[in-house]
Amino acid sequence: MLILAVVAALVSPFALLLRVLHVDDPLIFAALSALDGFKSFVADLVIWLLFGFILVAVFLIIKGRIERCRIYSAEHVVDVPTNSSPKSMVVVLTAYNDEEAVRKVVPEFLAQKMVKEVIVVDNNSRDATGKVAMELGARVVYESQQGYGYACIRGLREALKNTDAEVIVLAEGDGTFAAKDLRKFEAYIDQADMVLGTRVDPVLTDRGSQMDYFFTWGNKFLATLIRLRFWDTRFYGVARLTDVGCTYRAIRREALEKIIDDLKVGGNHFSPHMIMVALSHKLRVVEIPITFRRRIGESKGASRSLRRGLKVGLSMLWHILTYRHNPSSLD
Repeated sequence: MLILAVVAALVSPFALLLRVLHVDDPLIFAALSALDGFKSFVADLVIWLLFGFILVAVFLIIKGRIERCRIYSAEHVVDVPTNSSPKSMVVVLTAYNDEEAVRKVVPEFLAQKMVKEVIVVDNNSRDATGKVAMELGARVVYESQQGYGYACIRGLREALKNTDAEVIVLAEGDGTFAAKDLRKFEAYIDQADMVLGTRVDPVLTDRGSQMDYFFTWGNKFLATLIRLRFWDTRFYGVARLTDVGCTYRAIRREALEKIIDDLKVGGNHFSPHMIMVALSHKLRVVEIPITFRRRIGESKGASRSLRRGLKVGLSMLWHILTYRHNPSSLD
């Protein structure tokens, strides 16, 4: 419909010009008649589609009102904690040649009262990332399989070994994420199974960060695709998503235990993979705006170059379109 409307809008000036010039050629007259018929068809199509949209909207509104009256009971009331206790957190930081960054990042996270342990996953760094992180008080594990997803999965599994961990936080060791934002995650984790960070808030995103037009619009587009795949008519998706590539997220221990064996992507498209696995398990997912700073040191991921970004973006797109979850693994 949109294409037809655009075509009709483009040919209208030419038709008007021919009429103003009073061209008497029979072929021109026939073309003008055809154009008039085409524009009339497009106008009728647009009107009927709008009418159909209004009918569907009215139907959904009435249906929603009826259902709300029918199921208005305590089981559908949002659980608001009245006396929430602080959650003990274990923070997982993925790292690859981040020696300079971890000198700042590890102490910053360890300084937060709710953090019981910081785990740094060294993914074959060529510098002293692991050594420096260990000296600063982090537990360092080495993941030999090269890949962002492999490092994330290894870190999440290691965090589950800490029996004191009520909430596991996943972040990066490059200095882009602020440890003080843990308080935001803590505020929402009582009402959700997994809380995702989003980097597309202009107020909280450093202008010098990797979130340029390509990454901002691209993440919003891919997030929309996930919402369409996990559709909810009332809220345009079962979760409000605007950023699929943000590593910073918090997940309850029991929720992570449900999905950990289904996390299988070892590449740079791990983040949307984890989101879709969580939604497939019907986990409650909430997204919150987080502070996003310019990274310390050189980029190693999608923002390294436009070509690299396109490659990662296409792999995310393909994974979102082709993702299939095995129903037998669901609870």
